[in-house]
Amino acid sequence: MMERALSQVGLPVVRFAASRVFFLVCAAVSIAILEWAQQLRALGHVHLVTRIYVDLFIYYDYYAAIGTLLILVGAIFVPSRVSFRGLLRWLGEHPGTVACLSGIVMAAGALAVYHDHPLSMDEYAAYFQSRIFAAGHLTGHWPPALIDWLLPEQFQNYFFDVSHSSGDVVSSYWPSFALLLTPFTALRIPWACNPVISALTLLVIHRLALRIFADVETAGLAVLLTAASPELFINGISYYSMPAHLLANCVFALLLLQPTPRRALLAGVVGSIALSLHNPVPHMLFAAPWIVWVATRPRGLRVLAGLLVGYAPLCLLLGLGWFWFATHLMHDGAGAGAGAPASSLEHIGSVFAFPGTPILLARLMGAAKIWLWSVPGLLALSIVGGWRWRHKASVRLVALSAVITFVGYLFVPMDQGHGWGYRYFHTAWLALPLLGAAAFARSKPAAQDTDVAQSGLRTYVVACALLSLTAGMALRAVQVDSFISDDLRQMPASAGSSSVVFINAASGYYAEDLVRNDPFLRTSTLRLLSRSGKANAELMAKFFPGYRLVHADAHGEVWSAGAPAD
Repeated sequence: MMERALSQVGLPVVRFAASRVFFLVCAAVSIAILEWAQQLRALGHVHLVTRIYVDLFIYYDYYAAIGTLLILVGAIFVPSRVSFRGLLRWLGEHPGTVACLSGIVMAAGALAVYHDHPLSMDEYAAYFQSRIFAAGHLTGHWPPALIDWLLPEQFQNYFFDVSHSSGDVVSSYWPSFALLLTPFTALRIPWACNPVISALTLLVIHRLALRIFADVETAGLAVLLTAASPELFINGISYYSMPAHLLANCVFALLLLQPTPRRALLAGVVGSIALSLHNPVPHMLFAAPWIVWVATRPRGLRVLAGLLVGYAPLCLLLGLGWFWFATHLMHDGAGAGAGAPASSLEHIGSVFAFPGTPILLARLMGAAKIWLWSVPGLLALSIVGGWRWRHKASVRLVALSAVITFVGYLFVPMDQGHGWGYRYFHTAWLALPLLGAAAFARSKPAAQDTDVAQSGLRTYVVACALLSLTAGMALRAVQVDSFISDDLRQMPASAGSSSVVFINAASGYYAEDLVRNDPFLRTSTLRLLSRSGKANAELMAKFFPGYRLVHADAHGEVWSAGAPAD
């Protein structure tokens, strides 16, 4: 009787057991995350986890959990007779149009929402190195006496490797992402790099779905689930290397779906780029099951040999070669400023550790972030799809890559710090839309949709995706815009050209991240780390004798050439 009444008032989606169970499970998980975030908010700050990581979860993801619940409820009101099959077929037949539109929207978001601002040091390090490459050099150069003013000591030999004897400075990260950024930086449009990469990712995920499931509608659903997830959009407008990791792993998997020596060779080349984008761990975890699968197939050693040959050149040049180069520069500068760095073996050994309470807590938050930064319920749907298609090798490999990536980071003793969504999982994020689409994929291309419950659930999922694409994306865009605008407001008031700005790191929220300068000091404005009024004045008298203090506030000081004092 209840189901018949609901059908008559236009709410037929909830009458089917699959839709009802899916809604209840997703709502329960979202409520649990919301309650947990609320409890953490009441505690104030969780000292076991990096401040920025927990703050983004308990303040920004808290409201995203509310938004997720509203989307789950709102999608109920879409009748199940609205099948959306026409939309899914159109998406499956026009991936290029979807990718172009998404790229344009993300490019606009990079300027309007992200303010063309590499927010975190993880982002800025690659951008900084791309400016060095665009100038035709391997290292930047600063006056040795100013290095500790130009770069906070806690960032030295961590995000950047510096030599206090020569003044050379480079990014500590491996250089492939900086190289990808370089042509965009040379054209003065670095903000366009990740939108282009993310648009290409949509095309490759479409091709993966088409190859695995041989169904246009399933490929269209995979594209929709990808494009509608804030995870793709927000990282796509950022300066993080994670979109490049995701694209490289997608291409790597696509090449190995039908492994031949030639395709394996190309996959190795792509994999070597992925290994050296910023550090090798993300691709190592993702690629592990694919490499084992290739090696254990009939005549697999020949294909494996092609894969290894493809990996070798760029791994040696951009991976080990850059590691040696940066470590040599770092040792050259040891003893001045930041102190002597650890040995290479100690550095490598520190990457992995047995998980303790802080990491377990951080990874639990990471799982919650995966849930909240995707189309509502996509994680649950991907589990269903993975189980449903567990007999297919390619689906098992995609699922294994995701599981190994998540589990592998339990042994990495860092919580990611800043980041949109759970960026440690972003490199394997393709598993979510592919396995989510698999939940509805027909085992035979010619098969008809005979399962009415599945049809109702698909309608509900597509409705959630469309609401996420609009309302969910808008919420995240407002949050990111607000966060970055607040960060930029911590800069002391500008004095125009030819100025030196001292930034008081103690005055704001991660204000030391704003101390950033051109690798060759070619700009008319320098940003220095403020120490004290007396120390700042002594530095200016020694190195910039023609400058005068024109502004001072809680955020720092501004000195300008030839200007009278206030």
